[in-house]
Amino acid sequence: MKLVVDHPEKGFSLIEMVVVVALIGMITVIAIPQINSYTKISLNSTAREMASTVKEAYNGAVMLGKVHRLVYDFKNGEYWAERGPATVLLDTNESLEKEEIRKKFASLSEKKPASVFSLDKTINRKKNALPRGVEFEDIITEQGKEPVKNGIAYTHFFPHGMTEQTIIHLKDNADHKMTLVISPLLGRTQVFQRYVGPEEAYGPK
Repeated sequence: MKLVVDHPEKGFSLIEMVVVVALIGMITVIAIPQINSYTKISLNSTAREMASTVKEAYNGAVMLGKVHRLVYDFKNGEYWAERGPATVLLDTNESLEKEEIRKKFASLSEKKPASVFSLDKTINRKKNALPRGVEFEDIITEQGKEPVKNGIAYTHFFPHGMTEQTIIHLKDNADHKMTLVISPLLGRTQVFQRYVGPEEAYGPK
């Protein structure tokens, strides 16, 4: 006859649990600032790269005599430069309403008109993706009274040297904010490490 002795399962002592909790707290305190710092660096880098793309699109418009535009894609978190013809009529609220009506009554077999713009591979070989944790907050252009917060937005650059003035607001998941203010002259871009509204950017109307 064998004697079987049950050994109670060994658990964590109170001291061990306190040590584990303390270690988790220390790791959290060290990691969160580093994550915030990383996302802020990504935000700053994105703003600089975007300002550089603005300048290249402006130079392309003037040198080639073609209208260029910068495209901002909220849904996919991307932006890129496109080249178009020498003259382009910008959309207005009235033209956009007419296009919506056309789409509503168009037959299913009717093809969507081809865009006169295409990716300018001399500026960007492919669409530029925003880094993880960075996104567009909103974009304000001359074409709309309200900030664009979803869908697609544009900044146009014209061969005679004028640019559609635009305010681009970027943010990261740590709630850091950056503002790019594109001037209507010379393709200049001012970068602010905070949210800047139209009145501050351009002055009261």
